[in-house]
Amino acid sequence: MAFFRQLLQRYREASKARPLAVAFVTCYGKGSASDLVAQMVVERKARPSLQRNMAFALFSGAYLGIGQHFVYNIAFTRLFGAGMDLRVGMQKVTADLVFHVPFMYLPLYYMFEDTALGVGNPFSGLQRWWNELPGTMAAYAKIFPMFHLFNFTVTPPELRISLIACVSFVWLVVLSYISHDAVEHPSHKEE
Repeated sequence: MAFFRQLLQRYREASKARPLAVAFVTCYGKGSASDLVAQMVVERKARPSLQRNMAFALFSGAYLGIGQHFVYNIAFTRLFGAGMDLRVGMQKVTADLVFHVPFMYLPLYYMFEDTALGVGNPFSGLQRWWNELPGTMAAYAKIFPMFHLFNFTVTPPELRISLIACVSFVWLVVLSYISHDAVEHPSHKEE
């Protein structure tokens, strides 16, 4: 147990000293691993697409690491305060669910994905985002509001992105599957 406490303390110190680098590395690794699980376990592919995996990992490190550090730890703190009480936590959860995820995170993800995988361009990504928004947000709403309420009211800011990375591993498997199913199996789209 002492080993894990020491490891957590070192991670926490590194995150305080270099929050962007630690957030990027943590989320890059998590993004790569979650996409591999989506490809190999959920989709049962014989061989994973390395291009898809690298694109997913890069987006995860850049936006889910660095971008969300800015959103959750800087912008939300400036907008709602640094408090960790229930009122502030609810404001942050609401902003995440109503504005950040549907209108920042997901459009960027879909635009990046279509472009990085060469299946389209930013505009086609925006079209897919709009078409898949209700289902994707329904899946997101089942996982994250309660988690973020805990995260914003209990977790120290320097550990928020790493805790999100742990919980969002499952979310990224779901998102990877949802978003790639439409790209790789166009006949699955609902008309």
